Amino acid sequence: MNIQQTTIDCLGYSLAADWYEGNEEDIIVVFPAYTSSKARIKDIVQTLCEDTGCAALVFDYTGHGESPFELRDTRPAQHFLEAITVFDLIKSKYPNARITVFGTSYGSFLATQLTKYREFDRLILRVPGIYRPSAFYDTWAYRLDNTESYNEDILAYRSDEEEVSKHPLFARASSFKGKTLVVVHDDDEVIPKATSNVFIKAFNAESFVEPGFIHNIGDAINEDRVSQEQLSAYKQKYVNWLK
Repeated sequence: MNIQQTTIDCLGYSLAADWYEGNEEDIIVVFPAYTSSKARIKDIVQTLCEDTGCAALVFDYTGHGESPFELRDTRPAQHFLEAITVFDLIKSKYPNARITVFGTSYGSFLATQLTKYREFDRLILRVPGIYRPSAFYDTWAYRLDNTESYNEDILAYRSDEEEVSKHPLFARASSFKGKTLVVVHDDDEVIPKATSNVFIKAFNAESFVEPGFIHNIGDAINEDRVSQEQLSAYKQKYVNWLK
C-alpha cells in the first residue's frame, strides 16, 4: 500500500500527516489517541484500507508525533481546531466522498465534538474517552504536572454513568445522522464501561466488546494478553462493519 507523507497547514503552523491511497470516494479520517501518533496507529489503519479499499488520512496533533510544539503547551481546544481543519480539508477536496471519522480514546472525544459542527457518514469510537467539560480549555501541563491525582479524578468521573451522561457533548448526539460503532475493550482500565455505555446510548450505536483487551492494544500484545490471531479477528470486525 502506498502511504504518502504530507503536511497540513493550520493557522500558521503545519501538522504532519499520512495519506493512505485508496478509493477517494470512501475516506477514513483518523483521530489518534492522547500521546499516540500516526505511526503508532499505522497497523490498524493499513489493515482497514487494504481490506476495504478505503483511502485514509491520519495526522499528528501538535505535541504529538512529528507535529510541532510541546505537549504540555497544547490543549484539547487546540487539538479540536486541528481536527476540524483536517476534516474540512478532506471535505473540500473530496466533496462527494463518504467520510468515516475514526477516533481512538482521546480521538473519540474529539470526533464526538466534531458531530456537533460537521455532517459525515460514519463514526467509529474506539474505547471512547471523555473529560470534564472544563478540561477542554486546560493545557495538558495540568495533567502532566499532576498525573496521579488527575488520573484518579478522571477515572472516578468516567465511572459515574449518570454524571458522564450530563456532559454537554451528548446533548446533540441524537441528532447525528450517521452510522456509529462503539468499540469496548473488556478489561479496559482507563475507560470504564460506564463511559462507553453513555456513548452507545447517546448515539444509538452498534457496538462490540472485545474480551481480554486492555485499553492499549500494544501493551496487551506485549503482556501476552492478546495473540496475533485475536488481533486479526479484532481488526476484521472493523472491516466487516465498514463494508
